[in-house]
Amino acid sequence: MELTRIWDVIRRRKWVIIQALVLITLVAVAGSYMITPSYEASSQIMIKQPKKSGIDMGRLFQSKNINIGLSGLSTIITTSPGVDINKILATSRPIINRMVWKVQLRDEEGDLVTAESLTCAGMTPTIKRRLFSRPHIKISQYQDTDILRIMAISPDPEQAMMMANTLSEIMVDENQSQMRTEYRSARIFLQGQIETVKDRYDRALRNLTDFRKSSQTIDLAVETKLAAEKMAELLKEKEDNVIDLAEARAKLNRLKEELARQSPEFLSASVLQENPQIEILKRRLTDLRIEFSQATTDLTESHPQVVSLREQIKTAETELEREIETYRASAPHLTALQRQVAALEAHLRGVNEDIEKYSKTLGGLPEKAFNQANLDMDLNASQGVYSTLLDYMHQIGIAEAVTLSDIRIVEPAVKPLSPVSPNKLLNGVLGVVLGLFFGIGLAFIVEYVDDTIRTPDDMREFRPVTLIGTVHRVRKEKIPLISGKDPNDPLYEAYRKIRNYLKFVEEKPLGAILITCAGPGEGKSTTVVNLGISVSREGKHVVIVDLDLRRPVIHQYLDLPNDVGMSDILQGTAPIDEAIQSTPIQGLNVITSGSPPPDPGGLIESHHMGWLLSELKDRFDFVIMDSAPLLVKSDALILAKCVDGTIVVLESGRTTHRAIYELIESLTQAGVTPMGFVLNKLPIEKGKHDYHQRYYGMKYLPEKTAE
Repeated sequence: MELTRIWDVIRRRKWVIIQALVLITLVAVAGSYMITPSYEASSQIMIKQPKKSGIDMGRLFQSKNINIGLSGLSTIITTSPGVDINKILATSRPIINRMVWKVQLRDEEGDLVTAESLTCAGMTPTIKRRLFSRPHIKISQYQDTDILRIMAISPDPEQAMMMANTLSEIMVDENQSQMRTEYRSARIFLQGQIETVKDRYDRALRNLTDFRKSSQTIDLAVETKLAAEKMAELLKEKEDNVIDLAEARAKLNRLKEELARQSPEFLSASVLQENPQIEILKRRLTDLRIEFSQATTDLTESHPQVVSLREQIKTAETELEREIETYRASAPHLTALQRQVAALEAHLRGVNEDIEKYSKTLGGLPEKAFNQANLDMDLNASQGVYSTLLDYMHQIGIAEAVTLSDIRIVEPAVKPLSPVSPNKLLNGVLGVVLGLFFGIGLAFIVEYVDDTIRTPDDMREFRPVTLIGTVHRVRKEKIPLISGKDPNDPLYEAYRKIRNYLKFVEEKPLGAILITCAGPGEGKSTTVVNLGISVSREGKHVVIVDLDLRRPVIHQYLDLPNDVGMSDILQGTAPIDEAIQSTPIQGLNVITSGSPPPDPGGLIESHHMGWLLSELKDRFDFVIMDSAPLLVKSDALILAKCVDGTIVVLESGRTTHRAIYELIESLTQAGVTPMGFVLNKLPIEKGKHDYHQRYYGMKYLPEKTAE
């Protein structure tokens, strides 16, 4: 849908939008005043990052490759859990229940509220709290910090403050109690482990003493250490030698590959620099080729000079290749790298011999040296574990004596002075925004389901029946006649346009036309009278015939008596001359409907109707007939066959598409093709429908002539 069409819909349905906007805004504002206000109090607690203040002996022994055979010697003592865990604990049922009991939070029936009612999340509980202002707790974490914010919301500001502060204090007490319990459990566990490790340490010390006495040795570890150090040096030396040898061989291979790539066409700068003879031959060959190229341009292939140059080039290429081959065999860097590789290989053989010798020496150490090392390792491990356990036992004793909570109250809650909800200003703004969007959406829905004709553009789908004229809605006049209006008035001009259409649309002049409509009240009678006035102003002798015998209004429009009229003529009770009435408008005559007949439809169908119409066409230049609505009575279908043309009046904003289709179908079945449509009571819109008033300026403003 293009933007202009959207704007037209919004402007046409502006009252729908305004009503929706006002209604939703009033609901939002009224609801804000009806909802019980809620007060929010918040306290802040800081939580230290989790850290180990106890021991994990299992990991300690694994890191030192120690296995002392003590099952279950593994425990971890930590301080406060992490911030995320404390956030969950703060809303757990035991913590919330303690807070409820201390603050004595009770519901309307006097019972203590449940933890679920204070912390339950979701859309439904949130809506209930908003509408009924019930107490609840929310926990949030400040981004990138270890600080939790405990928010308590309640209709009572003092209660909200007490809820936040009480929950903070419970968190501190709970953390301190938990830490003391953990320290006590760790101390009892360590006391049992210390006894076990002490027995193992004593046993390892006795075993080492007995071994030294039986083996009569002082310290075989020194010999083993010296041999191991020498072996490590030799292995390091071998590793360095292998690396140097690999590098030298790689350099030698690269040099050989580079020398192999040298050719008369490709010579590196280093080759030319090291061998001047190659450079001379290369330059000579280049000069000969240039000279040969110039000679072949001016001379033939068989010319002696060309043949001579070709032979010289071959000779120069042969000499250059021979010189390059000589350079490949005697390059200075090649010989040096070959000598370096030979030296490194000889040194590596010597290192391998030394490694083999020390390996035999190290493998020949007495078995008792290894036994002594194992005994020393067992003794050291037992001694280390024993010392570590005693140290941790001392630390746990101190920590248990001076246990402090890792949770600190940073900022206690204070009594709130103003409610946090409802936010009347925000709700009002949201009501305006939602009302506007809802109103616009409702306007387009109404537009979509609205089946009425509103603009001339809507008439395009009923072609080939054309729209012959439009008449704007008149606001202040009950019967908008053009008899007393200026010829430049837009209403006058509208009927002039219809009159001109009737004048030029047909090949032969029209003698009689019928004007009807789909339903009552669509403006056909007004069109009949105004069209008659417009035609008579042209100097023609016009008669208006009111054939709407059931609901006649023509005589009211022109302020004429209705004693004698069409019904009397058709019944034979009055002559034509007696029924014809003149009007103050020159050239305009009227035959009213007359006295109400018992059977209006029978009179319309009578043979007198054809005779009467022929008589009127002979007496007057133009006959305009008003009949009953076509979809209400069939009078118009009968009369349409007796006239030169039929015009159907439609009311903008009232006549539906369906009614027009039914009207066209009825006329088609009767063998009648209407001359066209007149769209009546059309609202004046900015743009293409108000050219007339812009042309004539301020004299014919919309509020004076049309709506």
